[in-house]
Amino acid sequence: MKVAIIGLGLIGGSIARRLRGFHGGCTVAAYNRSEESLNLAMRDGVIDEAYQNAGDAMDGADLIILCLYPQLNIDMVRDNLSRIKAGAVITDVSGVKRFMIENLSEILPDTVDFVGAHPMAGREVGGYKSSTDTLFEKASFLVTPTKNNKPESVALVRELADYIGCKHVVTTTAEEHDAIIAYTSQLMHVVAVALCDNPMIERSTFFSAGSLRDCTRVAKINEVMWSELFIENKTELVKRIREMEASLEKMAVATENEDRNELENIMRHACAQKLKWLEEKE
Repeated sequence: MKVAIIGLGLIGGSIARRLRGFHGGCTVAAYNRSEESLNLAMRDGVIDEAYQNAGDAMDGADLIILCLYPQLNIDMVRDNLSRIKAGAVITDVSGVKRFMIENLSEILPDTVDFVGAHPMAGREVGGYKSSTDTLFEKASFLVTPTKNNKPESVALVRELADYIGCKHVVTTTAEEHDAIIAYTSQLMHVVAVALCDNPMIERSTFFSAGSLRDCTRVAKINEVMWSELFIENKTELVKRIREMEASLEKMAVATENEDRNELENIMRHACAQKLKWLEEKE
């Protein structure tokens, strides 16, 4: 089996580091714009073939893993259709799924199967140099098959998720994925950015015991990637932002009215939800 990784950054590099022995010993080919990353991956023994042309990496591949920004993923497939063999399975790691499925369904022939996926893992730093063979430990891996996917294609992507070390492989729809990710991931970046966009931050250096740093961790952001993701999932993300505004307004009104009972009720409910759903569970 030949596996082609298109984009050898944090996620693509971390996947590549775990692929030795996959399917009895696959050949790992990688495309990356940066020659330095390719050279490092070859030196590390992480990949077998290095290309600065995506079509060369895709040529003859049985499994293609798209690890670029969503629109770049689509562009790479469109520009290299003639290099993708019949029977190939394509998957991705993008944070939006309807966008990927809708666009690729218009491009790909029936002989090529795209199975959307999204490993729930990452770091504040990117690039191949930040990749690690432990990135996916205890992580969830979301798979968003459609009715048109072949069962064996979905099984291959789930097998990949298991092999790279993901603990939970979850099948969902593209619609559910985008609705929930807008809350669990994209909204968190919106909140962090909004906190750092407040001019009060300029006066806060010695006035925080740690909560401000905790709440703004993901404001150290790749603005090119995240602005794209926000727009590609705009319908769901705007819903989540409006829901957040409603919660903030509820607390603002209770505070303004000096309604301690209402504030306590809101906090008690929030604490119970945190303990029920977000405490660390093995």
